[in-house]
Amino acid sequence: MKKEKNQQEEIKQEEQINEISQTKKSVKITKKDVILMLIITIVYGIVSFINLGSFTNPQTFWETEYEGDFATFKIEQGKANVSNIRYYCGANFGDYDLYVSYDGINYADPLSLSTDNVFAWQDFGLTGDFEYIKLVGKQGRIYLGEFALYDTEGNKLALTPLDENAKLILDEQDTVPEEISYLNSTYFDEIYFARTAYEHQHNLPIYEWTHPPLGKLLMAIPMLFMGMTTFAYRLMGNIAGILMIPTIYIFAKLLFKDTKYALIAGIIMAADGMHFVQSRLGTADGFLVLFIMLEYLFMYKFILNEDKPLRKRLWCLFFSGLFMGAAIAVKWSGVFAAVGLAIVFFFNMAIKIFVEKKKWTKENTIIILSCFGFFIIIPLAIYLLSYIPYYIVENAYIKDLKTFIEWQQYMYRYHHDLVATHPYSSMWYTWPITKQSVLYWVGTTKTGAITRIALLGNPAIWWFSIPCMIFVLIAAIKTRKFEYWFLIIPIVSIMASYVGIERIMFLYHYFPVLPFVMLTIVAFIKWICEKTKTDIAIYIFAAIIVIVFIQFYPIYSGFPTSQEYIKELQWLKTWIW
Repeated sequence: MKKEKNQQEEIKQEEQINEISQTKKSVKITKKDVILMLIITIVYGIVSFINLGSFTNPQTFWETEYEGDFATFKIEQGKANVSNIRYYCGANFGDYDLYVSYDGINYADPLSLSTDNVFAWQDFGLTGDFEYIKLVGKQGRIYLGEFALYDTEGNKLALTPLDENAKLILDEQDTVPEEISYLNSTYFDEIYFARTAYEHQHNLPIYEWTHPPLGKLLMAIPMLFMGMTTFAYRLMGNIAGILMIPTIYIFAKLLFKDTKYALIAGIIMAADGMHFVQSRLGTADGFLVLFIMLEYLFMYKFILNEDKPLRKRLWCLFFSGLFMGAAIAVKWSGVFAAVGLAIVFFFNMAIKIFVEKKKWTKENTIIILSCFGFFIIIPLAIYLLSYIPYYIVENAYIKDLKTFIEWQQYMYRYHHDLVATHPYSSMWYTWPITKQSVLYWVGTTKTGAITRIALLGNPAIWWFSIPCMIFVLIAAIKTRKFEYWFLIIPIVSIMASYVGIERIMFLYHYFPVLPFVMLTIVAFIKWICEKTKTDIAIYIFAAIIVIVFIQFYPIYSGFPTSQEYIKELQWLKTWIW
């Protein structure tokens, strides 16, 4: 009896080893995969570039040198009935005294003109009949890019500068837009990230210092060639969003070993609202998520290619560590993804030793020693190098190792001690049901159409993901299949970092988890297809999520629509737009 029991246990153990070995079977990306991957990526890329931003914004600025610094100009046609002022704010905002005059000698009592945003157009209603205007800065270092006047019929008035300061704010009149919109102005956290990217580029004092610099440095690259435009500082993030499509496609092909499951993974990523909105926003989140995806993808390739020569496998570890370091140098939340990556690595080692009963080899020693370089030295080097702008800026913030460590402490205390409230904040356990939207942009066109940009996941994807995550967790425990654990570990490790946090959090904090959540959906669909012996679930789900994405497209993109349509999309009361 005891002998039979031992035989059964041995058979069961062999089955587990076979399952693990089957999981780690190498997979090739075929020509068909490349074609399908390109089709999804190109289609998504085209849609993502539609109305991404403007190619023209003011590039020269009048910077007040001191309190009382002024600019004066006159209306070319002479005295005119003015109804509105449109002006472009620069890298630093503040207040001006605005004076008007009939003769350029006697000025009326001043009005207060504020620039309360950065790299954004603003309107100021000013009615009156006059010929001269004088702007007087109330402090130094206020940036003004361009200035325009409109008469009562909405026509732009030609202006003549009367001093050098006025020339700086009247030299790019062709950049003044007909309408103020997200296309030509910063919105939401772009006021921090895009501004700081500009400051890095121009060696100015740095405004946004609560996150590491790499993301903002990447944003600044197109600005070197295209100037400070909305398109330029959104470009790199949008490219990161586009690159997530082939990344998740390849990831799914390696995990589930079938083109159809890779295809649905790519479609899921392309049809999600958060992925679309957050990648098109000029912030660092797109880089963070792409780098996290890549660090896990290369780790999985390392594990998958156990039959390959060590030299080829070490390259996978190298790139995994490289992208891990890049993620951390974008945002500290990359650290928690790195914790999950370490768990995956050592979990795989434990399987080989304790389940597959493999002996410790020289190859394993080389791998462990390599990890010190790939996952400690390289990430540390990337992180330190990303701070070069802090060393070279005038009146440098960081001068040596001591001040560098102090700066990291400032960052930690900022996030730890932050006390604030926000109507769009939400707790981590509400994110999977996309309970609370985050309103990014509110506008109205000249024709009266409504423009909105709100961060919201595709409801069909997010709501369906909840049972899928539960399925994968149960399947991981019951079957012990490695691909299931490979998805559960990063989800848990990243989400665990938000548990117990008292500071305000937002839906976009779920973004780094989302690719792995999407892959749990693919895992569940694969199980359904295998059980039903048909692929109809793939087609049905793909059709549903694409239809829902199209339905919510005006909310995701800022596409003009009606107030009635906007209201119809408010399926939950907490979806605010």
